[in-house]
Amino acid sequence: MEKSDKTNRIGKERRRLLKIFRDLDDNKLKACQSLIDRAAFITVNLQDLEEVLNEKGWTEEYQNGHDQRGIKRSSEADVHSVLTKNLTAIMKSLLEMVPPTQRKSKLAELMKE
Repeated sequence: MEKSDKTNRIGKERRRLLKIFRDLDDNKLKACQSLIDRAAFITVNLQDLEEVLNEKGWTEEYQNGHDQRGIKRSSEADVHSVLTKNLTAIMKSLLEMVPPTQRKSKLAELMKE
């Protein structure tokens, strides 16, 4: 059975993050493995959500009953906001495991794509 495109993209992002954090001592690397896995998963899903948001927009119309209608933030936008906050918290936790003298360079590596 072939891996899906999304699974491949998550694996690629996971490898990218592992490469960035490879200098951590073994205990720290083991401890942050699940954070790296979550970060890779969230990153790829955010990319997919951003494609949907670029296509459909950040808002959607709604109608509650006969006379109540308007525009609200889309469910995709809500999910994007939550995932972005979660990814930010994960990346902060990962960076805190890096020795202070290396944090700036690791942050620069994270920002590259």
